[in-house]
Amino acid sequence: MKDRYFELKNLTGVILLLSVVVWGCKQGDLSLGVNVLPGVKILDTRYHQEKTSITTAVFTDSKIRVDRPKYNLLGSFNDPIFGRTDASFAAQFRLPFYRAFTPTAAIDSIVLSMDYKIIYGDTVSSQSVQVYELANSLNYDAKYLSSYNIKNLASSDPIGSGSFIPKFRTDSLKTDTTLQTIRIRLKNSFGTSLLGIDSMSMKSSDEFLKVFKGLYISSTPLSRKGTIVSIINTPYSTATATENLPAIVLYYHDAKKDTLTFGCEITSNSAKVASYVHDYSLARFFPNLNKENNSDTLIYVQPNGGIKSKIIVPTLSTWKDSANYAINKATLTIHADTIMSDYRRYAMPPRLYLMAIDSTGTETFPADSQLSSAYYGGFYNATTATYSFNVTQHLQQLIKGTIKNNGFYLVQAERTSSVQRVVLKGFGSAKPVELNVAYTIYK
Repeated sequence: MKDRYFELKNLTGVILLLSVVVWGCKQGDLSLGVNVLPGVKILDTRYHQEKTSITTAVFTDSKIRVDRPKYNLLGSFNDPIFGRTDASFAAQFRLPFYRAFTPTAAIDSIVLSMDYKIIYGDTVSSQSVQVYELANSLNYDAKYLSSYNIKNLASSDPIGSGSFIPKFRTDSLKTDTTLQTIRIRLKNSFGTSLLGIDSMSMKSSDEFLKVFKGLYISSTPLSRKGTIVSIINTPYSTATATENLPAIVLYYHDAKKDTLTFGCEITSNSAKVASYVHDYSLARFFPNLNKENNSDTLIYVQPNGGIKSKIIVPTLSTWKDSANYAINKATLTIHADTIMSDYRRYAMPPRLYLMAIDSTGTETFPADSQLSSAYYGGFYNATTATYSFNVTQHLQQLIKGTIKNNGFYLVQAERTSSVQRVVLKGFGSAKPVELNVAYTIYK
């Protein structure tokens, strides 16, 4: 090992020059330009690949932020690999404008309307939805974690229920461009309570939210199949958006008019908190879950407070014990198991994040992520079926001793707004996790 690991000393000039020259060179030319530095003599350029010592394990991804998600996920889905996930959410509904109800206003009907386009699962299973009024307020500025039970904020009795079968409708070109809408009829007694709100509480959304705190919307758990849909809570395009934000539409009449409507909706200023419940009792990885010693050759990544994988590269620590060298490039590559992932039925994440683990066990983005998104990597390569990460700067920090080698967590990049998951190849598989390092020895 002594001929492969060398101590980095006073290499600021070397590193800066390498960063300009090396990236544009072929593998045989990685040392090009270094020997022009005064007193620097290139001895050799070498490549190191590590596979067999890199260990992997699977852990629950608990306590992630679940407030202000890009989409409100709703439904119950039995994944053949990952077990069951039940997704629900709570949200505030804000006033679009001032409206005062007359004393003679009377309810006709009240409907909760929610648009969706993205589904994950099958298009056969019926989803049953329950709607509850919040008894306690949400806080827009609060940081809610996935361990928080938002159902405790809601009243115990539902104010509405309904069912729907998630499906796509295609346009004349057979393209899925048509939004789907879920409509849930709410109890007239709830509509009557909204009509009874005094005019002072209708002057602003802040005052309105003191009286009507919002809704908690959930789906009945299914024992097989199922789907999770992505409820739109912000328009895709503000210029041409045709989507409707989730809204409560109140149909009523009074002594002067027999057809009146009023609505309040979830907006970008509404507090929104997601809730995910996972049942892994039937999952393939359950016997190895939350164990450092993993006997499974596969690892797993699932968003929404689901599953993350731990990667330990023990040899990274040994790079500190040697002579003079410069790291040209260090890459960590993880192979996807496309068969187990069943990517044709269940789309895989377009990107994963590799998070460094600090001395307290907290996840942090490695230094390489600060340079650029393309440099850091993590994007899925369909040709090689891999996710690759640049860990060059991270390795430099390990060499300098500014950080310790506590390993990495591999997580889904969209941890709260997507359902896409992936099965990957881990320790002991035919294509385990790879560390590839190009480095230059100098004198």
